[in-house]
Amino acid sequence: MKAIQKLAGALAAAVLVLSFAACGGSGSKSSGESADRSVARTQPLTLRLGCLGSGREDDCQSYPIGKFKEIVESRSNGMIKVDVFPDGQLGGEPDMMDQVLTGYLDVGCLSANVLATVWPQLYVYNLPFAFSNLTEFWQVCGSENPEFLNAVTAAVDGSGKAKFISSFSAEFRGCQNTKRPIRKPADFRGLTFRVMAGEIFTDIFRALGASTATVPFGELYTALQQGVVDGEDIGFSMFYDNKLYEVEKYATQFNITPTVNALIFSNSAWNKLSDAERAIIYEAAAEAEKRSFDVVNNVLSVKYFEPMAEKGVTVIKNSDLTADEINACREAVRPVWTKFEPVIGSAVYSAFSSSVDRVRSAAK
Repeated sequence: MKAIQKLAGALAAAVLVLSFAACGGSGSKSSGESADRSVARTQPLTLRLGCLGSGREDDCQSYPIGKFKEIVESRSNGMIKVDVFPDGQLGGEPDMMDQVLTGYLDVGCLSANVLATVWPQLYVYNLPFAFSNLTEFWQVCGSENPEFLNAVTAAVDGSGKAKFISSFSAEFRGCQNTKRPIRKPADFRGLTFRVMAGEIFTDIFRALGASTATVPFGELYTALQQGVVDGEDIGFSMFYDNKLYEVEKYATQFNITPTVNALIFSNSAWNKLSDAERAIIYEAAAEAEKRSFDVVNNVLSVKYFEPMAEKGVTVIKNSDLTADEINACREAVRPVWTKFEPVIGSAVYSAFSSSVDRVRSAAK
């Protein structure tokens, strides 16, 4: 069975490369031809990639970026170098997005909600409670589902502003707070949550019953100490790494929305690549995405349960929530879906909805 799954994955990756090459206006090439063609480059090409990940391999964002870099440099025989600037060295995500749009930065691995300020179709990644687990997310939004991926690619590439390559899934965003355990919408009432910039996150938490505030992440610890906010929605790894367990003692793995980082290329960087080199980029992104999913789903998403508990945090896993509690949350945020469906647009929303329906039907 595993052999069949691997074969299916390989075939899907091949289809992905062919379809992406067509989107890029180039003919399809095999990976072998990619390596041969890249040797013809007389000087190595260096691509500068900016992101917020810490740079550590156990970081949910840095892991796929590291794999992408490794595969690109290997398959290009060292003729394409990827220099990674982690930890916001090149600025915040809005700054890096602007740098990609102007061509100052070659590649950005940036949050979907930030990119949605330019391409609102990407709000589709932030629709709340769309997935029960990361496997569902991968089956719908991963590179092995060309129906959805091609719709998103067409939306970004069709704008003429940048090139969409792939989306790297990180962990789900949870809910941590200083006041009490949260299991259902009623538990949010009276709490103020720090949310990421972006109207959709404000709408989600207000629909659940909380008040919201926008606080820079670097100021969050102090804001929690001072009672400016009562909680926030970040993944458990970021919660733990930033020692927020020192001020917050309640955490729920709500799986509200996955943290999605999209890999985008500037037009100027993309235009420097041959057709074969572009195929290498797509192949590397698809493989890095798959490896990232395996590690995040099987290791990083469960790694922090025990360490958080040891720090005195009451942890409610997603599996601890009842079906009624999850359904109550889904019902509470239904107006958010209604509001953002026309914002996302029919092409991407339809591809997303039909993919979700197909995945859930297959799981029954």
